[in-house]
Amino acid sequence: MCPAVDFLEVYKIDKTFRIYTPEALDPDETDPNMHWMSKPVANVGSANKIVARIFIQASEAIKNTPVADNINKDDILRCMHRCKEYLLICEYKKEFICKEVDRILQMFQKGQIKKEGNHFTNFPQVDHLEEYCGIFLNNAKLSIQTLAELINAFYKTNFDGPKFDKVFKWSRTALKHNNDFVQFLKDIQPGLKYIVDLRNAQEHPKKDRKLVIENFTLKPGNEISLPLWYLTGEKPLAVHSDVTEIVDFLVVVIENTFLYCLMDNIDSSFPFIVRSIDDSALDPICPIKYRVEPYIEMPKDKPEKQC
Repeated sequence: MCPAVDFLEVYKIDKTFRIYTPEALDPDETDPNMHWMSKPVANVGSANKIVARIFIQASEAIKNTPVADNINKDDILRCMHRCKEYLLICEYKKEFICKEVDRILQMFQKGQIKKEGNHFTNFPQVDHLEEYCGIFLNNAKLSIQTLAELINAFYKTNFDGPKFDKVFKWSRTALKHNNDFVQFLKDIQPGLKYIVDLRNAQEHPKKDRKLVIENFTLKPGNEISLPLWYLTGEKPLAVHSDVTEIVDFLVVVIENTFLYCLMDNIDSSFPFIVRSIDDSALDPICPIKYRVEPYIEMPKDKPEKQC
């Protein structure tokens, strides 16, 4: 169970439910007999990597971590919950695209595509490919925008939008005490810019700058071409591979940005550390990767007395 400020989110391994209190449903208390309400909201639960590493992990980390008084933990939880929701939508669209690509490839491999002479008939296509690519990119961009809001919640900055070049420029002065965080923000710039550029070119195409999306097609030499996308003048990439890499990239970016921000704003005389769990030891029921905990240094063994 993880409180998400306005409701309680409850996870089974493969389901997510939300529980609303009477106060949340009736904030003005107009009905003294107002009931509680719970509802299912997703067919994924704690076993899902995004759920575990973006929200459950963050919820557990911030719950027991002392931070500066001017930091509102509720604002941080809202940001992380929204990031989780946006990435889950990306994952749903990614899974549909990947399953369709795999299904159609198997049709070709099994010779199930009809050909009359030199004519392929009913050439298969991934249904709704452009629509799903648009939804995917929109939610990927929204997760990046929310990440900027997360930094605002920790540092009281005013970043607006997904342009992380401004965040990096700010960090070189504001975070010069934390070289690792500054270097991390520098390293993620190209990947974040690539995602935002794809979305902007798809949403606001220009004559010399637009996102081209190609479904399964036949290329010279009668070669079957996988669904591709690319910005005008740039190298085409396989859609199903690229969306998979983007989701994995954003999971790492969001969880690490949160951890850097949290560790940089702990208000305690007692040291805290981030403990990493090896991939082979991750709990499949809830594969949390990192834990923030007090650092307790084990006392060194006393030397034996010499005779």
